[in-house]
Amino acid sequence: MRSLPPALDAKWRAGVTTLARAWRLIRQDGLVLATTEHDRDLQVADTLFKAAFSLSESPVEAELSLSPGHAALSGALSLAGMDADDIKLGLWDQARVEAFLIDWQEPTISLPLWSGFVQTIVCHGSNFELNIQTLEPAMNQMVGRLYARSCDASLGDGRCGVNLNDPAYRATATIMAVQSDRALTTSLVQEFDLNAFSGGILRVLTGRAKGLSRPIQQVELVGGQLAVKLAQPMPILPAQGDAVTFSLGCDKRYDTCRTRFGNGLNFRGVPTLPGEAATVTGPSPAGNVGGKR
Repeated sequence: MRSLPPALDAKWRAGVTTLARAWRLIRQDGLVLATTEHDRDLQVADTLFKAAFSLSESPVEAELSLSPGHAALSGALSLAGMDADDIKLGLWDQARVEAFLIDWQEPTISLPLWSGFVQTIVCHGSNFELNIQTLEPAMNQMVGRLYARSCDASLGDGRCGVNLNDPAYRATATIMAVQSDRALTTSLVQEFDLNAFSGGILRVLTGRAKGLSRPIQQVELVGGQLAVKLAQPMPILPAQGDAVTFSLGCDKRYDTCRTRFGNGLNFRGVPTLPGEAATVTGPSPAGNVGGKR
């Protein structure tokens, strides 16, 4: 059984009716959206829960096991300050959602109810619905590493250590034309091996699609411009004249890590690991000359 904080427990037993629900949404880029069902703003620690809009919460589905729980929040896009384009760009994907119970007379008295991550977002006209999975799945994930020849770090993360903002690993260009949701042409970038961009990331810096990023499948020189093919479709198409950046890709091989990024010391694999053939290798009859070992 869950125990309440003493201050909240005392009010609960006294039949208090000054409790309000509140929610905090934290995007992966750090943007925070906080709201409450109360009719005025509530300040709790360093978070201001705004009363300008409220969310509707469905009952949380949970089991007495480690199976994931589910919840849903819905509201109006215009009131919530959530932009439909941001949703299409995936900026709210995997956002952390936290639900609280707050005493609006004494906002310092609050209780965390549940938390989880946004799995899907569905828009219905001017309204939206967040489908949320609670934190139990994290307990079912395998923790640890496997021995492998290839690197198991993600390019640019803390274990990798490569700074992708370094001009040596990225280039800026201007979109000349957009052919489809997976193909576009840009101006030239200098002093880069175009093959090195395969597996990298294209990011849109300006325009309606600002913030969009997609994996690069291929970059080719065609007619004095760069023809770019993306591995995933773009939900919002950028426009001619928008600025983009290319970041170099990594194929997880030691030689690439060492020569392209000068990062061999941080390689998170075992390049000298014997292959599967080594496990079945035995004495060779051709090498048996009858001598002693």
